[in-house]
Amino acid sequence: MKTRCYGTVLGIAALSLLTSCASVQVVENNEPPAYDGPKVKVGLFLDKGCSGNGALQWARLLAHCPQLDLTLLDANDIRNGKLDGLQLLLCPGGSSKTQYDMMGPDGVQKVKQFIENGGNYIGVCAGSFSAMNREGRICLLPYDYIPNASGQLADLAFEFDQESAKLLDIKPGRHIIRYHGGNIMKPTEPTAPMGEAKVLGVFKSSVSAYGKAPFNYMNTPAVVLGQYGKGKVLASSCHPESYESTHDIALGYVLAVTGVKPVPFYPAKISRPLRVGWFSLACRGTRAAHELLALDNEAAFDVEIFNLHEINDGRLRHYDVVVLPDGLDLSYKNFMKNEFQKKQILDFLERGGHIVASGNGGKYLPEHPNVQILPIGEPFAKALGK
Repeated sequence: MKTRCYGTVLGIAALSLLTSCASVQVVENNEPPAYDGPKVKVGLFLDKGCSGNGALQWARLLAHCPQLDLTLLDANDIRNGKLDGLQLLLCPGGSSKTQYDMMGPDGVQKVKQFIENGGNYIGVCAGSFSAMNREGRICLLPYDYIPNASGQLADLAFEFDQESAKLLDIKPGRHIIRYHGGNIMKPTEPTAPMGEAKVLGVFKSSVSAYGKAPFNYMNTPAVVLGQYGKGKVLASSCHPESYESTHDIALGYVLAVTGVKPVPFYPAKISRPLRVGWFSLACRGTRAAHELLALDNEAAFDVEIFNLHEINDGRLRHYDVVVLPDGLDLSYKNFMKNEFQKKQILDFLERGGHIVASGNGGKYLPEHPNVQILPIGEPFAKALGK
């Protein structure tokens, strides 16, 4: 794709802002706490079928835990044996069918062998669907999902009893957690090498399936922990990675399958960092996550992951720069076809906001001096003045 740059305003504005902040002292401790214990080697699956805020939120959360050694994996990595040496594979939200298709028969078999031989698996939303016991899924737990029962985006109540809360190292009782189309699970008969599974958390809110009245799925399993061969498998219908208030639950999942409770440490920021909104609609592959983490580690950038729902809520008003990474062409095309969302982008630019895009992220943007299109693979940090 041909590189476009409609002006030098972005570079000048970003550099000016960064320069003005350069003499401002960092206001937080920049030294991570000492940790000399063994690190848990975690693989995060990021490929087509891993989309939305959750995939990138997991990348950021896990990357900032000194107790973990994070590797970003795509389907080719899995097929080529890069699960070897890892202790945990985490599959985030998106589309379980697409995740399964991307792995292919060889990749799915590699995942099953990895867990059967003692590796562990956490599946969240789509990754949870993938663990279910049905044809076209990886079949890791003695649970299936109820078809056409998944609900719309909402913050719902989920409950963890005393025993489960102790296992996850969280407070027992109800927690409000982001939910977006997660599976409604029902038990099935286990088949070898599946073992019995334990329900850790249940729905305590009704679920409103798309186009239907809310269903009463109170006390239906929402978080399940089981055994597959020598490895542990945890499936979660909800998204505890989405909010800082529920990160203890997300990290409790890691504890439940590995025995290690990670404690995240975030690098310090200058007192007025550049506010960067990272658009997660079309997340695919590992490149975007690598670039996001690179920005996130810079003291001059305060990065927030957002998607269409946050655009609809007016989140663009809080950013200096919006990053649109290379992604799925159709997703960006449909995004810019929506008149309301398109207006939010235009208003953001007219208020003096800047957009840096790459590949398909810039294909449907209007011509504007505050829009810069980068060649695929060129670091966003370079365009932002670092």
